[in-house]
Amino acid sequence: MAVPYLVLMTSAMLLAVTTTAMDPVRNRIVADAGAMTPASLAFDRTTKSVRTGGGTTTNTLKVERWDGHKWALVSINGRNPTGGERAEAEKLAAASPVPGYHRLAALLATATESVTDSQGRTVIKIPVLPAGTVRTDSSDISGHLKAEVVLSSRDDKPWAERVKVTAREPFKMNMLIKVLSFEQVSEYKLDADGRPRLDRQIADSAGTMFGFPGGEKSEITYAYR
Repeated sequence: MAVPYLVLMTSAMLLAVTTTAMDPVRNRIVADAGAMTPASLAFDRTTKSVRTGGGTTTNTLKVERWDGHKWALVSINGRNPTGGERAEAEKLAAASPVPGYHRLAALLATATESVTDSQGRTVIKIPVLPAGTVRTDSSDISGHLKAEVVLSSRDDKPWAERVKVTAREPFKMNMLIKVLSFEQVSEYKLDADGRPRLDRQIADSAGTMFGFPGGEKSEITYAYR
């Protein structure tokens, strides 16, 4: 019985060393991200999505605006939104956090280890996303997801350049919908002042509803004002 115990202890010690080694870099990024607030942002968010299922395909082009205090639905498929569409957008906005680099503070605080990829970049791993990180239009699916954060550096200042979120395993959103795969990639770029900004997000999910296959693909871009 002593040998398995020693193996487990050794693995735990190696993990602790890995986590400790990445702490200074992670803590600096967490501090930088935490210093940013939604109130300091103003942008237009454009979402292009294609949803399939039940033998139908739905294409949507939606533009929303965040002014630092509240959301406004600007247009849907090139037209002015209806009152019902505005109300639904307000409901969804109230249930979801404002996207941006500031969200990485809570995400990276749960990281457990880091590795070096083939390009020599540091990649921080989060085994389970904290609650509220990823929401659909009906539920919070964060607990079913994991993430990898690719770091970059400019003038000796580290920052997160890319976040890839994937499903830990197939999961049920409710009694009717099962998600078989999920992937979301967020890309960040430095602005003219050297501040990281969320630039683009692409997502791809597939699953079943009422037993029929379907899925959704989307691309979200941000234009800052």
